[in-house]
Amino acid sequence: MVLSAKVKKYDNPGDMHGIYKRPKQKKKFRYKLKGPSVILLILLGMIFYSFGGQMVKMYNVQREITNIQEQMDELKVKNDALKKQLEQLNSDAYIEREAREKLGLVKPGEKIILEAKPGEEGSRIPAAAKNPKEIEVH
Repeated sequence: MVLSAKVKKYDNPGDMHGIYKRPKQKKKFRYKLKGPSVILLILLGMIFYSFGGQMVKMYNVQREITNIQEQMDELKVKNDALKKQLEQLNSDAYIEREAREKLGLVKPGEKIILEAKPGEEGSRIPAAAKNPKEIEVH
């Protein structure tokens, strides 16, 4: 004896007595804008736009302030260096040294001792010491 079973073919898998069910499709939610909500959205957009513009302006001003403060700090350092240089230039020792080196000036009673090297331009006698009695050559 042979037992046979009839197999029922289903066109739709959902017909199989709850074994397989299709997931339910979600309904699409559509929101229609009406008068008050449109006005509210426009007002919110204007508020965000105005605040955004103000924030950009504030950021630019802050950046400009920072740049100017950096420039001020650099100029203060430069100003301090120039003040020190001015004090040095106005000192008596500096003026005397420059007069001796560049102009060849001597104090009364001093003797100029020059190192003579033949053929070099630096071996010339300074213009201020043209009196041969004041010059000693070694």
